[in-house]
Amino acid sequence: MSKAFIAAVLQDSLDCTGVAAARAADDLVAAIVTELKQHGRYILPLFSRKGSFPFTLGPN
Repeated sequence: MSKAFIAAVLQDSLDCTGVAAARAADDLVAAIVTELKQHGRYILPLFSRKGSFPFTLGPN
């Protein structure tokens, strides 16, 4: 999934400009990366199930 895809979904969902959607996508991806760096994982709440594995960055 690319930032362009996320921006397109945000633009359609929020009925906003492409510039605003791209900025929101950048902020969203930056927040996920920060969470991964701080905690080593990021769980998408809608997809998490007991016993499933979270997305991880792995060793750097």
